[in-house]
Amino acid sequence: MLKGHSVSQSTVHRYLTKEKGVKSYKRQRQPLITEKNMAARLKFCKERINWTANDWKNILFTDESPFELNHPPNGKNDCVWARNTLDVEPVQMVKFPKKIQVWGMMSHRALSELHFIPVGQTVSAEYYVSEILGKTLMSTMNRKRGRCTVVERKMLKNMSRAIFQQDGAAAHTANMTQNWLRSNLKSFWAKGTWPANSPDLSPIENIWSILKDDLDSIGEIKDIKMLENRLKTAWSNISPEVLDKLMDGMPKRIHKCIELSGGYIGN
Repeated sequence: MLKGHSVSQSTVHRYLTKEKGVKSYKRQRQPLITEKNMAARLKFCKERINWTANDWKNILFTDESPFELNHPPNGKNDCVWARNTLDVEPVQMVKFPKKIQVWGMMSHRALSELHFIPVGQTVSAEYYVSEILGKTLMSTMNRKRGRCTVVERKMLKNMSRAIFQQDGAAAHTANMTQNWLRSNLKSFWAKGTWPANSPDLSPIENIWSILKDDLDSIGEIKDIKMLENRLKTAWSNISPEVLDKLMDGMPKRIHKCIELSGGYIGN
């Protein structure tokens, strides 16, 4: 809105698109990386430069993500049109908002259940192995059903092709974790395979963004339980088509990473 004037959103949108020829884009997040990180990213991508979307559809991507109870509004959607900043009322924010951390896994056709890490719980190797891998992951890997909801169906039609992915967090690369993975999974990317500071390469980051956009779309969330329930609902509402589309985009991500790293396919 324009303070003191009645201007519809559609009028503003039409003016910007038709008269000014501009479009609305979300700014893509790109990690700040060192030369060492860049070299590792480039190596990872060049080794998979010939992978097709179908190759990527064998990967089970995993990640943890925090969600705040009183999270800041999405700046793209929470805008006030005014003549100066003094006319714009500020957003009241809690200084130290409560937050929860969740773990999830995605394939091109299904999602694990969300694992909610208890508030105050450190994700040590012991917790990661016993609670996340030993319970949530194994429960997901043992699914048998093919035609059901996205959080109930088999992650892949042929689970013998599944390759488990995780980032380089300390709990993930600990000897205890690596030994558990060797003993319990047929195939996984071992310590050092996934390049550090590379969330832009993982499609599960897009899923976290979808969940955060969902939180932006509703009113106040009063407590942690309400936040958990909302996240569960948004997570289970993600369609297989969205998951499949994200995996289809993996070859493009790999090429883009090589381009940004200044590498050449032939090197």
